[in-house]
Amino acid sequence: MLDTLRKSVTGPFVKILIGILILSFAVWGIQDIFGNFKKTVAIEIDDYEVSLDQVVTEYNNQLSIISSQLDRQISLRESLELSIDEIAIENLIRKMVLQIEINKLGIDISEEFVAEQIVDDDNFKIDGRFNKARYEQLLSYAGYDDETYVQSEINVNKQNQLFNIIGNRTYIPNILIEMVDEFNKTERVIEYIDLPKSKIVVKTPSERELLEFYEKFKNGYKKSETRDFAALILDPENIKKDIQVTRSQINEYFNTNLDSFNISETRELYQFFFNDEVTADNFYDDSYELEFNELLTKYSQSKQQSYLGSVGKDEILDFEVADAAYNMIEGEFGEPIDGMLGISVLYLEKINPGKVPTVDDVADEIQGEIQFQEAIDLVEMLYFEIEDDLLNGISIEEASAKHQIEMQYFKEIDINGKNIQNDVVEEINHQELIQKIFNSEIGDFIEVHDTANGYIWTDLNSINPPYIKSFAEVRDLVTADMIKKRKNDKESEIIKQLEIGLINNQIQELVDSYQIEIKRSEPFSRLSPIREFSEDFNDRILSANIDEVITGKSENSVLVGKVAEILPNIQSELERDQKFIDNLDLQMRNDLFEQYLVSLEDNYTVKLYQENIDRLFNTQSQ
Repeated sequence: MLDTLRKSVTGPFVKILIGILILSFAVWGIQDIFGNFKKTVAIEIDDYEVSLDQVVTEYNNQLSIISSQLDRQISLRESLELSIDEIAIENLIRKMVLQIEINKLGIDISEEFVAEQIVDDDNFKIDGRFNKARYEQLLSYAGYDDETYVQSEINVNKQNQLFNIIGNRTYIPNILIEMVDEFNKTERVIEYIDLPKSKIVVKTPSERELLEFYEKFKNGYKKSETRDFAALILDPENIKKDIQVTRSQINEYFNTNLDSFNISETRELYQFFFNDEVTADNFYDDSYELEFNELLTKYSQSKQQSYLGSVGKDEILDFEVADAAYNMIEGEFGEPIDGMLGISVLYLEKINPGKVPTVDDVADEIQGEIQFQEAIDLVEMLYFEIEDDLLNGISIEEASAKHQIEMQYFKEIDINGKNIQNDVVEEINHQELIQKIFNSEIGDFIEVHDTANGYIWTDLNSINPPYIKSFAEVRDLVTADMIKKRKNDKESEIIKQLEIGLINNQIQELVDSYQIEIKRSEPFSRLSPIREFSEDFNDRILSANIDEVITGKSENSVLVGKVAEILPNIQSELERDQKFIDNLDLQMRNDLFEQYLVSLEDNYTVKLYQENIDRLFNTQSQ
């Protein structure tokens, strides 16, 4: 490729091209020629830039965290309603400011220091020794490679150094310990109503109501700009089918890699988690007396959420759990285990024995693997040939025909790589490639995109402006949105009635109407919260005054509670164990560091490229 370029620059065509470029610089200036060079920038902090790719990565991290907390995958539309995009941007600004400050202070961590930490990390050890295969496996699960993980650990260590400098050892006065002790041990008793959302029923809208709703909110059903383009995709999967493989090659590959074809034993497992050992022990004891489903119902366990699948021993990251699982009998519950993720009880549903296949069993698989490996080498050769062809002036369509690689055409693709049906198009599911296409105009040269195993050349055919979708296109979505709005309005109305009813002790009519009951809790505190309530609801109700009403919502229910009693701490002995003191010390140091970060942000000029960010997060869910 380099030799080709060197030869090309001596040709008359290229000399003319260079002359045109020089003339362009003279007439319009470099800034105008490259006027779009900021299109991939999201944030600018002094002389530092944060790219749109970094925003996407941070957004995906936050999306994963929120989805995990909600125990379901949330859509792009929901994420924007929850302002996850704004959270991602705020986090990136804070990280960048912190990194700039660390650089100014000259805080440094060597790769050798981090390497020693990694080798000493018990998570990466097998039988007490560092295991490279396990290290790479865990990194892969977390979405890292060796280079990015080491750099991440270097950054974390730098931040820890700065944290230790700012939040140096603090003194904890006794009066503060007494206040915190009182705060944590004060108990409350509440009267509360837990209303399932399934009881909130609304009328299905008529066609006329749907049309009125659509007309009122039609701007919310806008399809953003899309693009049509042609793509020449050079990938081993695309070209391997034409590679011939002989029977002798298959036999040789099988004999050389025999161990890799052995099918290991797997076990179909369930893992049930518990908050304490007593409950886990009771669950295990009851497993001898109760039927499977009856047992799960008694302890509010979900069969679906507890199913681990059919797993091999080496796929279970917790060694203690793996050993227990592979020492059980089919149809048996195991004794409680205090493992990496907490206290749990295993259930072995089925054992799938391992086996050694014959060459005929795996012939098709071997053929595909040989074709794929040979195709990888062929990809590199074809890449240089196609690049030479394009330098010589032929189009990617002509290159496709010459090398007998099928041209692919994509229509109405949005900036998230989704088609008109809002499905991700896997063949072009590369954010950097999509950004290149959306940063280009028709007729622009678009640089070849490197994928994991190949290359993609693209040619932009059409730019499709945004438009408001017709009612017929979005009727189902309009129906869902209108019903959701009605339910939300009805929910707010009921919550208000429940709050007023609890305050005035006039709740019976509403309770009867929805066939629910008023419950009264046992005394609870911050040290012993009610586990059925969310952490947020516990925190707010434990901060509420007598007769104050607090509302909480989950995906499936509405919780309204009133503080009936506040029981002051009557224990005379203070909580003075070292763990408590250390936690309090850490909280104070965190507060100091948080104040330091806030003060830092005021010292820097932050510029948001809002147009680029809006283009990135332009809602595609309509």
